[in-house]
Amino acid sequence: MSVMHMGRRSWMVFAAAAALGCKAEPVPPKVPLGQTAAADTTHPAPSARAEIGPEARAALDSGNALFRKKAYAGALVQYRAASALAPAHAAPLFGLYMVARATRDSAMADSVLAEIRKRNGPMTPAPHTMADTGLRRIHENVGKKPPTG
Repeated sequence: MSVMHMGRRSWMVFAAAAALGCKAEPVPPKVPLGQTAAADTTHPAPSARAEIGPEARAALDSGNALFRKKAYAGALVQYRAASALAPAHAAPLFGLYMVARATRDSAMADSVLAEIRKRNGPMTPAPHTMADTGLRRIHENVGKKPPTG
């Protein structure tokens, strides 16, 4: 057998194996975001921007801009205004919480978290998250041998 014949033969074996390994399975059509198929049992979540009015959105955006500038007193006023204009929306409360954390006002942070929990129900951590103590323990044990037994 010539070298050329051998190369052609191995190419044909490869092509046959690839053809057998690749089955054409029907692929469901892609559905654009915001649209659902008739058989879907889930409903798209309403947009957060749709739930908040333009006045509350303006106050929230102003609060965010002031927070980025570290003008916490002004941000606090804007977040409170946004919370009053959109009492069911969580974003202004999150802004209040961030201001409380930035100013190290633990009493305000606790009261805002209590309000968030009251509005949204108790928050449970994701099953894959670890507490700070668990992470600290891991960092302390880096490089140490695992316990035997």
